[in-house]
Amino acid sequence: MNTTITITSTLAAVVLLTGFMGCSVAELAVQSPSAKLPADDGSAAYLDRVSSMENVSQNEAMRGILMLLEIDDAQDTFQQRVDKLRSRKLIDSSWPLQADRPITRGQAAYMIYQACDMRGGVILTLTGPSQRYCLRELQYRNIFSLGAAFTALSGGEYIATLGRADSYLQAGGIPEIRKVSQGW
Repeated sequence: MNTTITITSTLAAVVLLTGFMGCSVAELAVQSPSAKLPADDGSAAYLDRVSSMENVSQNEAMRGILMLLEIDDAQDTFQQRVDKLRSRKLIDSSWPLQADRPITRGQAAYMIYQACDMRGGVILTLTGPSQRYCLRELQYRNIFSLGAAFTALSGGEYIATLGRADSYLQAGGIPEIRKVSQGW
């Protein structure tokens, strides 16, 4: 049984690696750049819709970042949204982007870290932001829950993370949760 799981895991890793190794940086650019964006819905409708998603798409995650920063989201295409976020250095230029592809925890952490203009620890200071270390910094600050950087992000978790990031932006930190003592 363990052999079957190991073989399956190994095959999945090989498929992923060969898929990316054969691509140049130009090929990892935005796919489906002219994908039309859905009609604009208000923040309450966005939060309700995204919170029930099994996996948040890159397009929806980027929309959430724009809402977090209270930036007008008047883009007509996915490429325009990507360009707007890249110009603000909220997205790394090497990411393979596609509107309907699930956002990873690492990508979301990178965008939120950059959006909140955080200053991290020694590794982030020396090497600059990366998905892995941005996620670790946000986990340390209790903005992001524990998990691996390469896994897809659920809607409920993304909305909760955006809420904590908003608290960070408004108050300069995350309010501590006070434990109620058992004796009144």
